[in-house]
Amino acid sequence: MHKLFKNPWFLIAALAVTLLAIIFFLMIPAIGDIKNLNQKIIGQRTLLESRYEKRLSIKTSIQNYNALRPQIPALLDAIYLTSGNEIEFITSMETLADKHNVQQTITFNDQTGEAVTQNKKKIPIEIFLNGNYANILMYLKNLEKLNFYLIIESVSLVPRINDTSGSVKMLLKGYTFWQTK
Repeated sequence: MHKLFKNPWFLIAALAVTLLAIIFFLMIPAIGDIKNLNQKIIGQRTLLESRYEKRLSIKTSIQNYNALRPQIPALLDAIYLTSGNEIEFITSMETLADKHNVQQTITFNDQTGEAVTQNKKKIPIEIFLNGNYANILMYLKNLEKLNFYLIIESVSLVPRINDTSGSVKMLLKGYTFWQTK
């Protein structure tokens, strides 16, 4: 046995087996653990960056809100229609209908409605439209751009019977908001 330890090939083989055992039993599991920890660290870093960006976003939103806060009452007042200006409201609606070659009939009564606050009312409105489908769609698109608050709750669209020109009838039901002077 003494001769076996003196043989250089045996020493090299024993050293190789020992190194392979260290690699397979110690290093490979340690490398797996290191990779696992690296993935966890990357996940934590991503989570922290996301939270930091959200915090900055919230901080920016609060700053923007505080900057716009003095303008909010004026903006809210601008979207309400004013009692006494019914003619302007009707005229803007008629101008829009004429622009898009749509016939319209508006039905509303500014004397009725539900009180929202002390000087603001929610007034029901019905708009009957008659015209070409494409023109009505353009009318609706531009109606949305007007400077007042008009909420449409329901839309009824009926094709005209025995009409090949593409004409349709549409009924819009909704409400507007009015403020008294």
